[in-house]
Amino acid sequence: MRRYFFPIFHNGEMQMDETGELFGSSELAAQHGARVARDIASDPDYDHASGTVVFVVDASGAEIARHRVASVGSA
Repeated sequence: MRRYFFPIFHNGEMQMDETGELFGSSELAAQHGARVARDIASDPDYDHASGTVVFVVDASGAEIARHRVASVGSA
């Protein structure tokens, strides 16, 4: 298992993930990042103009994936 982190870029600021989560593969971590982005998009109070992006990075800081938060139902 490896630790992956999910920092979120929102309204021009990076919100760091100091804890991260353990996953058996980078693909599973990327899927989790996509799920986080969908969860944010489904929040009725979310400002869709904020340009939010969920990043997936490994313990060395290498970017594995990025998921732009979009309106629920959009690609």
